[in-house]
Amino acid sequence: MATGTFQTLPVPTTALDGRISAIVLDPGGNPADVVAKGTPVTVRVDWNLTGFLVPLIAGSWNLHVSVDEIGGSHDFNHPTPPQSVPLNGTSGYQQDIVLTTLQAGRTYALVASLTYRNAAGAPASLGGYVNVGTVNVLL
Repeated sequence: MATGTFQTLPVPTTALDGRISAIVLDPGGNPADVVAKGTPVTVRVDWNLTGFLVPLIAGSWNLHVSVDEIGGSHDFNHPTPPQSVPLNGTSGYQQDIVLTTLQAGRTYALVASLTYRNAAGAPASLGGYVNVGTVNVLL
């Protein structure tokens, strides 16, 4: 599982801190960096918040995976628009994003990106990203 960078609001880490990680899984739930042609892959993203401000934060998370074909032009974000995840007052979250359009014979770099919108719908400086790694799709 790859760990990433998480940015919190400008408060002490005892008030609010966060962690984010992600992994690529095959349909059987096994870690995967090489898959057969036509095989969907799942990017499982886990993130959590700590600190006494966690129960006071309202709004929603927005999650997507940036897919970059190495040496090619098959680049995209999925899903579009990003997957909205309402804050639920708890500290831990997990979401799966399934990629079904990776093309055979190509290698992709994957980055999971998490942003935050407050209860009024305005973006705020809370979120993170994970360089999940590469996936090679066999011919």
